[in-house]
Amino acid sequence: MDQSPSEVKRPGETGTKSVNVKKTSFAPEVSLLSGPRGDTQTLVCTIENFLPKEFSVKWKKNGNDVTGSFDSDPKTNGETYSALSTLNIKNTDWDSKAVYTCEVTHRQKTYTRKASKDLITLTLNQPSPKEIFSNNQAKLECVITGQDKPTVDESTITWQINGNDVTNNISESAIKSENSQHIKTSTMTRSLTEWQSVNNVRCSATKEDMTPVFQVLTVRKGDGKKPKVTIHVMPENDIQKEESVTLVCLVSSTVQQDYYIAWSEYIGQNDSIYKDGINYPPQKTQNGYSVTSVYITTNDKWDTSTFGCNVWFAGGNDSVHKNVSKDHDFAPESKLGCALSCTDDAIEEDEFSSLWSTTSSFIFLFISSLFYSMIFSLVKMKRQ
Repeated sequence: MDQSPSEVKRPGETGTKSVNVKKTSFAPEVSLLSGPRGDTQTLVCTIENFLPKEFSVKWKKNGNDVTGSFDSDPKTNGETYSALSTLNIKNTDWDSKAVYTCEVTHRQKTYTRKASKDLITLTLNQPSPKEIFSNNQAKLECVITGQDKPTVDESTITWQINGNDVTNNISESAIKSENSQHIKTSTMTRSLTEWQSVNNVRCSATKEDMTPVFQVLTVRKGDGKKPKVTIHVMPENDIQKEESVTLVCLVSSTVQQDYYIAWSEYIGQNDSIYKDGINYPPQKTQNGYSVTSVYITTNDKWDTSTFGCNVWFAGGNDSVHKNVSKDHDFAPESKLGCALSCTDDAIEEDEFSSLWSTTSSFIFLFISSLFYSMIFSLVKMKRQ
């Protein structure tokens, strides 16, 4: 039986006196980790901080006993003991998505932990740019997916901001099933003012017999300076050949920082409607970093609407907007033919003008065509 500090009262004494009694047993802390090792996968079951030192370990695969594990002798760790049990399995068995269980029995109580290549997967998505511009709030989704519905259903999703637990303004969806996968989504919402003080966000999925799964999202705030934003449109000849129009927003700066890019449509005098485009990961360039966002609209909308690329940068308190339309007298940077040569910055314009020549014009036009072709191909692949 566990013994812990208690209060006793001796004959003839008034009041009580605390007496520290040394604890004689500690329940083990069990965790199960996995990692590749050549053509095998190594599962390591760690048993820590237990007392007394007698214990036993049993491994199972899909509920059936498995032999061949290596169990280390208990080693003292102050007043308690720690031990390891290791099981090597073939990559083919691991890739088959079999569920492995480590069962630790200590003082007639069993503690279980499970591991599988795809027991559950967790994805923490960036804030929705549409929500930032439409509702002045950052909305993040943490999605867990797995083939075993009870595992997904019984998993608890928790949030942390800057290392502190967060429990308010969080909602959780009912489980959805798609093909053989089961999906549960937890959504955390923060005001834009609150989001500006966030440095990192952590989402975790835990279950009693499962190794915790988590993902950390770090907010890159850069130097707080406004980025350069340009919109590029496919050539008019290509627009006439296609059933849709592709707009490309290029956001660039000298340092890496997070951008939340949303597109807007202005129809007549109506308020703009914000929509999410296809945003690509940041790319390292010769002069810094760039991020590309692609938006696809119909020919009819292109004939009658004005489109905007709206960029909120994580390190600032403001946003940058650029608009484009078919009938608008395009600024130089909106024309794809000079997408790589034109700039809003007067100093950079002087530098470019000093180097500009007929030969360089052809070079830049050729590179621009390659840039457009690459983006257009990526968009088609993304849509498929």
